Amino acid sequence: MAGRENVRKPHGTGEDTQLEAVINDFISRELVQDASLLPLGNATSLLETGVLDSLGLLRLVVFVQERFGITVDDVDLVPEHFDSVDAICAYLRSRDGGKVGQAGGNG
Repeated sequence: MAGRENVRKPHGTGEDTQLEAVINDFISRELVQDASLLPLGNATSLLETGVLDSLGLLRLVVFVQERFGITVDDVDLVPEHFDSVDAICAYLRSRDGGKVGQAGGNG
Protein backbone atom coordinates (compact mmCIF):
# COMPACT_ATOMS: atom_id res chain seq x y z
CA MET A 1 0.00 0.00 0.00
CA ALA A 2 1.31 3.41 -0.89
CA GLY A 3 2.07 5.79 1.96
CA ARG A 4 2.35 3.08 4.56
CA GLU A 5 5.80 3.04 6.13
CA ASN A 6 7.23 1.00 8.94
CA VAL A 7 8.64 4.08 10.65
CA ARG A 8 7.78 5.24 14.15
CA LYS A 9 7.48 9.01 14.17
CA PRO A 10 7.29 11.04 17.38
CA HIS A 11 5.01 14.05 17.65
CA GLY A 12 6.00 17.12 15.67
CA THR A 13 7.58 17.49 12.28
CA GLY A 14 10.17 15.11 10.91
CA GLU A 15 12.90 17.74 11.01
CA ASP A 16 12.08 18.71 14.58
CA THR A 17 12.06 15.14 15.85
CA GLN A 18 15.00 13.74 13.88
CA LEU A 19 17.46 15.58 16.12
CA GLU A 20 15.74 14.27 19.24
CA ALA A 21 15.88 10.73 17.85
CA VAL A 22 19.62 10.97 17.15
CA ILE A 23 20.41 12.36 20.61
CA ASN A 24 18.04 9.97 22.40
CA ASP A 25 19.49 6.98 20.54
CA PHE A 26 23.07 7.89 21.46
CA ILE A 27 22.23 8.45 25.12
CA SER A 28 20.14 5.27 25.31
CA ARG A 29 22.85 3.12 23.71
CA GLU A 30 25.97 4.67 25.18
CA LEU A 31 25.11 6.31 28.50
CA VAL A 32 22.11 4.63 30.11
CA GLN A 33 23.33 2.01 32.59
CA ASP A 34 19.93 1.19 34.12
CA ALA A 35 17.72 -0.63 31.60
CA SER A 36 14.63 0.25 33.65
CA LEU A 37 15.03 3.84 32.38
CA LEU A 38 14.43 2.70 28.81
CA PRO A 39 12.76 3.78 26.66
CA LEU A 40 14.18 7.16 27.60
CA GLY A 41 11.70 10.00 27.39
CA ASN A 42 12.90 13.22 25.77
CA ALA A 43 11.88 15.21 28.84
CA THR A 44 13.48 12.81 31.36
CA SER A 45 16.09 14.51 33.54
CA LEU A 46 19.45 12.94 32.72
CA LEU A 47 20.96 14.47 35.84
CA GLU A 48 18.28 13.42 38.35
CA THR A 49 18.20 9.85 36.99
CA GLY A 50 21.99 9.59 37.11
CA VAL A 51 22.28 8.93 33.38
CA LEU A 52 24.59 11.88 32.89
CA ASP A 53 27.68 12.23 35.06
CA SER A 54 30.88 14.12 34.28
CA LEU A 55 32.28 11.36 32.07
CA GLY A 56 28.93 10.91 30.34
CA LEU A 57 28.74 14.64 29.69
CA LEU A 58 32.19 14.54 28.10
CA ARG A 59 31.19 11.61 25.88
CA LEU A 60 27.95 13.37 24.90
CA VAL A 61 29.73 16.63 24.05
CA VAL A 62 32.30 14.80 21.91
CA PHE A 63 29.48 12.98 20.09
CA VAL A 64 27.55 16.21 19.47
CA GLN A 65 30.63 18.04 18.23
CA GLU A 66 31.63 15.25 15.86
CA ARG A 67 28.13 14.46 14.63
CA PHE A 68 26.97 18.02 14.02
CA GLY A 69 30.27 19.78 13.36
CA ILE A 70 29.88 22.40 16.06
CA THR A 71 32.00 23.41 19.04
CA VAL A 72 30.46 23.34 22.50
CA ASP A 73 32.13 26.12 24.47
CA ASP A 74 33.04 25.68 28.13
CA VAL A 75 30.56 28.41 29.11
CA ASP A 76 27.80 26.31 27.54
CA LEU A 77 28.49 23.27 29.75
CA VAL A 78 25.68 24.04 32.18
CA PRO A 79 22.90 21.75 33.46
CA GLU A 80 20.20 23.76 31.69
CA HIS A 81 21.63 22.73 28.32
CA PHE A 82 22.18 19.04 29.05
CA ASP A 83 19.51 17.97 31.55
CA SER A 84 17.28 16.20 29.00
CA VAL A 85 17.12 15.26 25.34
CA ASP A 86 14.74 18.18 24.82
CA ALA A 87 17.15 20.60 26.52
CA ILE A 88 20.11 19.35 24.48
CA CYS A 89 18.20 19.74 21.23
CA ALA A 90 16.98 23.23 22.18
CA TYR A 91 20.57 24.20 22.95
CA LEU A 92 21.84 22.78 19.66
CA ARG A 93 19.17 24.57 17.66
CA SER A 94 19.86 27.88 19.40
CA ARG A 95 23.61 27.53 18.87
CA ASP A 96 23.44 26.85 15.17
CA GLY A 97 20.47 28.93 14.13
CA GLY A 98 18.38 25.78 13.63
CA LYS A 99 20.74 24.21 11.08
CA VAL A 100 21.69 21.38 13.45
CA GLY A 101 18.19 19.93 13.22
CA GLN A 102 18.69 19.49 9.49
CA ALA A 103 21.97 17.55 9.84
CA GLY A 104 20.34 14.15 9.54
CA GLY A 105 23.22 12.18 8.04
CA ASN A 106 23.37 8.43 8.17
CA GLY A 107 25.18 8.36 11.52
